Order: sequence, then C-alpha cells, then structure tokens
Amino acid sequence: MIRGLLIFGATILALVACALGYLWWRGTPPDEIAGLLASGGIRLLNEPLRPIRGDTRVLILAMDGVGDEALRSALRGGHLRRLSAFVGTASEGSNDYAHGYAAPGVLSVLPSTTFAAWGSLYTGQTPAYTGVPGNEWFAREEMRFYAPAPVTVSGYEHAAKVYTDDLLGGLLPVPTLFERADLRSHVVLAHWYRGADLIVTPDPGMLGEIVGAAVAGLTTDSEVHREGYAELDETAVDRGLEAMEQHGIPDLQVVYFPGVDLFTHIAPEPVADQLAYLRDIVDPAIGELLDAYAAAGALEDTWVLVVGDHGHVGVLDDDRHALGADGPDEPTAVLESAGFRLRPLELDSVSADDYQAAVAYQGAIAYVYLADRSTCPAEGDRCDWRRPPRLEEDVLPVVRGFDAATRTGAGVAELEGTLDLIFARQDAPVGEESRPFRVWDGTALVPVAGYLARNPRPDLLELERRLEDLSVGPRGHRAGDVLLLARAGAERPVEERFYFSNPYRSWHGSPGAVESTIPLLVAHPGRSGADIRARVHTAVGPDPSQLSITPLVLDLLGR
Repeated sequence: MIRGLLIFGATILALVACALGYLWWRGTPPDEIAGLLASGGIRLLNEPLRPIRGDTRVLILAMDGVGDEALRSALRGGHLRRLSAFVGTASEGSNDYAHGYAAPGVLSVLPSTTFAAWGSLYTGQTPAYTGVPGNEWFAREEMRFYAPAPVTVSGYEHAAKVYTDDLLGGLLPVPTLFERADLRSHVVLAHWYRGADLIVTPDPGMLGEIVGAAVAGLTTDSEVHREGYAELDETAVDRGLEAMEQHGIPDLQVVYFPGVDLFTHIAPEPVADQLAYLRDIVDPAIGELLDAYAAAGALEDTWVLVVGDHGHVGVLDDDRHALGADGPDEPTAVLESAGFRLRPLELDSVSADDYQAAVAYQGAIAYVYLADRSTCPAEGDRCDWRRPPRLEEDVLPVVRGFDAATRTGAGVAELEGTLDLIFARQDAPVGEESRPFRVWDGTALVPVAGYLARNPRPDLLELERRLEDLSVGPRGHRAGDVLLLARAGAERPVEERFYFSNPYRSWHGSPGAVESTIPLLVAHPGRSGADIRARVHTAVGPDPSQLSITPLVLDLLGR
C-alpha cells in the first residue's frame, strides 16, 4: 500500500515537472504556470453558492470528439454498458430507446471544431455572434491572436488562461446557458463556465495532457499511451463527485470528457480505439455519476443529456497530408508569393506589428486574414486592420494564388490537389455586420447557393447556412477574408484527405457528415422514448441543431 502511494506520488510529481518544463519551453510565463497549478481542483465561482432548487435537474455528459455515429455504434456494440442500461434498448432503426431519444441528423456549427462548437452549444448562438470561430483566430479590431487550442502558433498562455482567468467567458458577448438558467450549476472541466457556481479545473498532475491538446503533431514512430488521457477524465469525474459530496447535487451539471478527443487524434486506429476508450474509461465514469445521483435520491428527477461537438475522420500522419504553417511548401508560401508580409507564427507578436496577412487553422478549414495594403505599403508600416482588404488588389490575388497552387501546383508544388473549395469576400469594416462568403468557381467569386445548384455537393451538409452562421454577424469577420476548405471527409479515400495542422492520425472541421453530425441523446428514467421525443420536439422542433441544446436544457429546467 505504502509503496503504491509512493509510486503514485512520484508519478504525479513527474507529470507536473514535465508539464512545467513543457510550458516553460513553449514560452508560457511563470505566473500563468503558477496560476494553473494553483487552480487545479474545485473552485467556487459564487460565494455563497446559489441554493439548490431540488426539483427537476439536468446532467449534461459532454463528450469531446464523439460523433453521432460513434455514440450509436458504441451503444449498439455494448461499449457503453452503464449508459445502455440507463436508456434501455431501441428497436432496429429506431431513435427511441426505452427511456431515451437520440435525435437524428443534429449538425454542429462550422467548423466542426472544439472551441467553436462548444461555444455555440453553451450559448445557442452562432460563431458570428459568440466571436469564437474556431480553436484559434485573429481579432483584427484588436490586432490580437487568440489560441485556446493553438495549431499554428507557439505559446500556450491562452490554454492556461481558459481556466485561470476565464478567458472565454471574458470574450463572450452573449449570455451563457448558466447565466440564463440562473440555478445552482456545477461545471466539471469544461472551458465554458461563466455564470456557474462551481468549476472543477484540471488536476495539476494532468496539466501535461491538457496542453497536449495542441502538441506539435506526431512522428510515424510516436508511441501512444492512453493512460494519461484516461487519468485526465477519471480524475475530473472523481473531483466532480467530491464536489457533489461537499456541496450537494446541483440543478444543472456539465461533466466534460476531453480525453477521448485528445486520444483519438493520435490513436493508431482512431475508430476502434475510440470505441475502446468509451468502453473502458467513459462508461465506468458515467456509471459512477449515475450511482451518485441515485444514492442521493436525485436520479428519478434528472434529465440526462449526452452531447458532443464533432466527430473524427482518420487521416495520414505525414507531411504530404498535413498542411502546416511554416515552410516554403506550406499554404503560407502562397501569401508570401503574392507579396504579403505574414504575421509571425507567435501568440503575441510584439516583435513585429507591420504584417499584412495572418492565418488560423481549424483542421479541415483555414482562415486567411488580409489587410488593406494601401494602409501599410512599406515594410515597417502598421496596417489599419479595422479596414477590410480591397477585393481586386488584396483578396483576389490570394484567391488566384491558392487556386493555381491546388490545380497545377503553380507556385507551391506540394499544394497540388489539396484544396476542395476556396471562399472569399469583400467584407464590411469592423463594427458593421460582416458579409457572407462567396465561392471561387475558377474565374470569379459567385454566390454559394448558385454554385451548389450547378455543382451539387450533398457531402457538404447545409454548407450555405452553416457558412453564414460562421461569417455573417457582428463578429463574423473573425472567420477571415479567404476561407480554405481542404479535400477532407470520410467520403474520400484516406489517401485523398488533407488537413491544416501538423501531422495527426485523425482530424475534423469539415462540413462532412461524420465530423458534423453530433449526438443529442436525451434520457429520463421515468419517461418513455416516445414521451421524450415529443418533449424535445415541443421544445426545439423536430430538427434540432447544436444551437438547440441551450434552449432545450432551459426548457427541461422550466426556465
């Protein structure tokens, strides 16, 4: 026993040391490191806590990176034994379980990436209104780059500030689910918690796994160990149970499982390994949560929602398919060839503020931000980023450059055959509602609806609407001036899938079905699947989307 405790303690210290070293090496300031270490565990956000109403409750099981088909497959195949026992069985082809309803065809926002998707899920607002269009983005009105999950930049300060300073809550201009519910709310490990009473933040020993969400990719000989990711999820649930013991069963609780997504990105067999992770790690944790609710006499009055943000599609982990941001054979070379001075690939670019272009990567999608170069023609000039770029002089040269590169390899031979569609716009100035993207048809920018009517793409689900949700609104300019969609998606052979990132073994972000169709499983131990289906349809209609989840939860809570 004592030897086991010593080994466990040494392991935790080693993980902390590795995490500290990693963050220090990546440039994270010592105060941010100290802040995140100090914040690990249970933190009260309201003192005193709001009283527990003790009536109808909602428990949200939030599974990062688990798509709708993955969840259904796990239920069918017996990989989620405890969850299956709770919701009961469903007849072949039915969405009704004995005590649950799985809404079909629920789409994520675009891009189908973590921070954009959860931001919309916890607010019910589109990315053009939340101002969070992805895992990283450029805010031209501030000349500031944000990267809570960095892909193109070095520096992990924002990944730490998500928990130490509520970075996302401070940026969000719309109310959260927790603010609108105005009930006792507990949040376990989720990045969005403004308005909640209590948050469980990452354990210090798991810090290395949190920053590993944006590691610099894989090499083909990388070893993959599931244990670290599993410990992240298991420790978080343990802390959530501890919080319930100390402070009671809340009216609204979110328990977030990030480890399944982090592991799937690097797993040797993403589909099979994700199912095994759900079976071995997530399902037992769900069982512990349900048992705790039952022991407290709260389960019979609790709605349980299983939700997700996106699915995963396997990719090849090599330089050919991974479209990076640094090097003469990467997409950024097209910008430099067009005469743009590129923003340094740093989180805080204080060393140079005379750049004319910036990029932000979202897996299957990349954002390109362009300045009006007439405001900063000479090297050393600072551009006026509140002004939009000019269409003819700034936007179209970039569009034509990417078009030529993907068609023939002109300019950057390695980009030949990598891009699916190129979107661009002449946007409005910052402060005005941004304008919709148009798509490049090879000779001109044309409306997306007309292009799709002439060139049907049923594989790109609700592309026009989801593009508008991303780009049209008060903060829609954060999706860039040129948007690149890589050739991606499960509909293509794996050899033909590309992604904007360093090498991984699975990615997401596209409008394709596997990545975009998310789970929305609503369960209640005292109601039939048909009754639950009717309740969901009454609350949010028969065709809910990711944006429907906040209003659905509010309805279930009677708010």
